[in-house]
Amino acid sequence: MPEYVLWDFLEGARFENVILRWVQDERLTKRDRAALNNRIRRLAQTDYALAVQTKLLAGPIYKHVYKLVIHADRMLRPMLCRGPIDNETEYTFLLGAIEINWKLPRGSKEQAEGNREVVLSNADRRCIHEDIPQ
Repeated sequence: MPEYVLWDFLEGARFENVILRWVQDERLTKRDRAALNNRIRRLAQTDYALAVQTKLLAGPIYKHVYKLVIHADRMLRPMLCRGPIDNETEYTFLLGAIEINWKLPRGSKEQAEGNREVVLSNADRRCIHEDIPQ
């Protein structure tokens, strides 16, 4: 059974974790956080082809960007990419988003791709993903 390494993008001069910042800014409920943690754990243990086939992972939705599909109190859609340092063994979460009426926020896909490009030029702009605190 595969075990993928999960990373979170670090943004800005203070290198803030984009996923933790998103969870705080959106004031995700306990149910949202639990669903997010469960899906992320499942992704880490699911082969890429199976994750796409079962629609755990949707995409690519824009260039190299995928979205994790999570139905909770809100439609959580953390955006991520395979790799980008090692496409076979890791995923990097690039941005958090909430889908409303089946639409992602304007510009979010492009921002996620931009964050991916930052990681490609500087792998220190990410940290190992840890469970979201409840």
